[in-house]
Amino acid sequence: MKYILIKGNTSAGKASTVNEVCRRLKPEKICRLYFSENGKVSLHTVYSSGDLADGNYLVTIRSKRVLMVSNAPTQQRVKISTIIDSLLSISITVEFAIVAMSGSEKLKDFATAKELAKYGKCIYETKIWRIPSHKFNLTEEWNKRISYLTAITLHNI
Repeated sequence: MKYILIKGNTSAGKASTVNEVCRRLKPEKICRLYFSENGKVSLHTVYSSGDLADGNYLVTIRSKRVLMVSNAPTQQRVKISTIIDSLLSISITVEFAIVAMSGSEKLKDFATAKELAKYGKCIYETKIWRIPSHKFNLTEEWNKRISYLTAITLHNI
């Protein structure tokens, strides 16, 4: 699996970035991942990319399964290995992933970058900063960020 790692502090825009990249990729299918208390995963179809919220999604683009983790694992209090292993347990393999990660993981036993390295190869890693504007999604900086991440993803799937 190839993956992109997006690092940022709280409120840097990680979730917004991942969700907007997902929208621009125009997925054929979107499923939100839900985890039960016993650790089992279930998938629920999302019918419009406009309905994306912070969370974990399995999307299909060009017949490839792409994992989108817009809520950092530390914010969810769910390790990235738990997310990926849950999918593997129901025979779903992921070909590509875009994962948001806290800039500094302070929770004990969380090491998202190291865990991801066990599953594949990082093709791009970036640290993002909050765009200081209420209309951040109309700025040139936002458009460049999203366009670049979308292009890298399309090139690698």
